[in-house]
Amino acid sequence: MSKLMLPFHEHPMTISNLYNHACDFCPGRPKPGTIFFCEECDLDLHKGCAGKFLNNSSRCNHSLKIFQGRFGQFGEDDDYQCHYCQQNVGFHFARCTICNISIDEKCLRNPPPLTIFQPKHHKHSLFLLGRLVAFTCNACGVEGDRNPYICIECNLMLHKECTDLPRVISINRHEHRISHTFHLGKGEGVWECGVCRKTIDCVYGAFICSRCPSSYAVHSRCATRKEVWDGIELEDVPEEDEELEDPFKVINEKGDIVHFSHEEHVLRLDVNYVHDNDTMCCGGCILPINDDPCYKCVECDFCLHKGCASLPRKKAHFLHNHKISLRAHKDDVYVDKCGACKTYSNGFKYECHDKSSCRGNIKYDIRCSSISEPFHHDDLHPHPLYWTLEETKQCKACGTEILKPLSCLVCEYALCIRCATLPKKVKHRCDDHFLSLCHDAGNSSGDLWCDICETKTDPSVCYYTCDKCGVSLHINCVLGDLYYTKVGRVYPGLEVLPNNGATRPFCNSCKVRCKFSFLMKQTLGDLVRYFCSIRCIPRAR
Repeated sequence: MSKLMLPFHEHPMTISNLYNHACDFCPGRPKPGTIFFCEECDLDLHKGCAGKFLNNSSRCNHSLKIFQGRFGQFGEDDDYQCHYCQQNVGFHFARCTICNISIDEKCLRNPPPLTIFQPKHHKHSLFLLGRLVAFTCNACGVEGDRNPYICIECNLMLHKECTDLPRVISINRHEHRISHTFHLGKGEGVWECGVCRKTIDCVYGAFICSRCPSSYAVHSRCATRKEVWDGIELEDVPEEDEELEDPFKVINEKGDIVHFSHEEHVLRLDVNYVHDNDTMCCGGCILPINDDPCYKCVECDFCLHKGCASLPRKKAHFLHNHKISLRAHKDDVYVDKCGACKTYSNGFKYECHDKSSCRGNIKYDIRCSSISEPFHHDDLHPHPLYWTLEETKQCKACGTEILKPLSCLVCEYALCIRCATLPKKVKHRCDDHFLSLCHDAGNSSGDLWCDICETKTDPSVCYYTCDKCGVSLHINCVLGDLYYTKVGRVYPGLEVLPNNGATRPFCNSCKVRCKFSFLMKQTLGDLVRYFCSIRCIPRAR
């Protein structure tokens, strides 16, 4: 075996024909043939693959060299990303030392096209510029320094991923279709993105709604996020007005209705309805009726808040990139977890039925799916909140780190969905009055103690308090995880009961008395067991 220096590598390479070997720059199993290999950096190269480097076949028209991925060998400014796909290069990669660009083995084997022509997106051909150059993409307005496609006729420069942006799409933040343009124009006032709420530079491209007089626009990258767009191109697809089915039908002059969730009986509106006991709740959101206007069944104890009865059967919502449909299970024996706040409920749900991508498993309770932008929570924060798809932030109400919070654009305030949908007033056996949600951000003097669990209450997070009695109670101690579940049977052998007896039963799992407002009773033949929460049930862990 002989050694020789080849122009594409910094170390001497050995030539061998004696064994099968895999190649670092082509896929597949080891195969016979001439192999160049480097003993210093463990590089293996088929003779045919070496010819690509010897024949100067790079897109920048310079000779490429093979290097080993040693961080820092090209200076601190090198980020070791492939010039074309912008992914981190592997252990071995090719590099043009003149243009100062790296190319991984995948893009070396299948380089991007030199020319792109998409007449629906742009009337001229786009050419790949195979060198580092600072530019701002005319399609999305994001700065870059590599892999641009340029239009010589229009002087456009585009990121590779922006060369095939969809022309017309529908997103979950707007009721109309939006279309892409390379130039917003000055317009009136400042353009604000309908997703991230940040300013849009009108010189560059974005998606715009032509039907809205308020000039609705969205950043190109915000509009095409998977959380916002369903991935369907709608250009040349006729736009048809969708007929939405009403949630109820008015049947007489009194305003009595038949709701789709309770078709067997008539519901009658009562603005002064007083429920018979503390367990009477709305069949939709499972919250107590309290003093809110509601529809009451004239034949049974079913009732619905007026607002819950009017919820649309189908709608777009920022929580999901497909339209979601309202579903009410006629059988209450159906408890599942909300995909947004992660609480258990057997009330109404909005569900996605796109089985091709979501498999029909996406469900949101109506409390979460009724949040709209801007979201106002007068009890907790004075500014409006938006679902801006921010990175991880700390929820100011519970103190936990969360992804995609409801964020304030004025200050650093953020709320998770669970805290945003907490009931503002509740009843608990420890106090005769309504408890209200409170957050004083640690301004209270002295220690606060929860009267339910008899431990300290953290004043830096939200808690429930009585304005008349001054008690402070942990939110979890007041609600537990059964608060949004109807009283009654929820599974065979399992039923939810109010925890309002003279004595509180012991939880069979955690071995302490059940402290929450509701508990579960399990009956297995003659055996009766109690659980203070869903998490305490062995099968639910």
